[in-house]
Amino acid sequence: MIQTTRRELDVPLDTRSLAPLREFVREVLGEGKLGAKVARLVVIAIDEACSSIILNAKEQGAQGNLRLLIDIDPTRVKIHISDTGNDYDVGDITRDELLKEFTRSKKTELGTFLIRRVMDEFSYKFKKGFQSEIEMLKFLYESTEPQAN
Repeated sequence: MIQTTRRELDVPLDTRSLAPLREFVREVLGEGKLGAKVARLVVIAIDEACSSIILNAKEQGAQGNLRLLIDIDPTRVKIHISDTGNDYDVGDITRDELLKEFTRSKKTELGTFLIRRVMDEFSYKFKKGFQSEIEMLKFLYESTEPQAN
């Protein structure tokens, strides 16, 4: 039986935060007693989202924190990720910078595809000067029910 678990972690927007984030996610999902397959998929989705936020912040020279909240109950896993590093000046964008960003965004589309494939719900909110927020839900099914995704 899955128990109710709710934990959060704040880390700096820095690539050195990725390993502790992954360990935290595995630990919390283990406490929630999720099945191995579901836990593995949720770890991948969270890792994709957090990596994307942190790498984008690093590329933009942004500083701040990333907050990860994982809330597990018997019916679902809810993940809330927010960051405070989105208030940077884009300035004048050159044609070369625009092409570089377009190429980079094509590479990150695979991460977004993967998250949408794994999770049952996914939403993103951007609040300029405040924070960005990602919310993901994975519904948990009884072993007798067919699993989504």
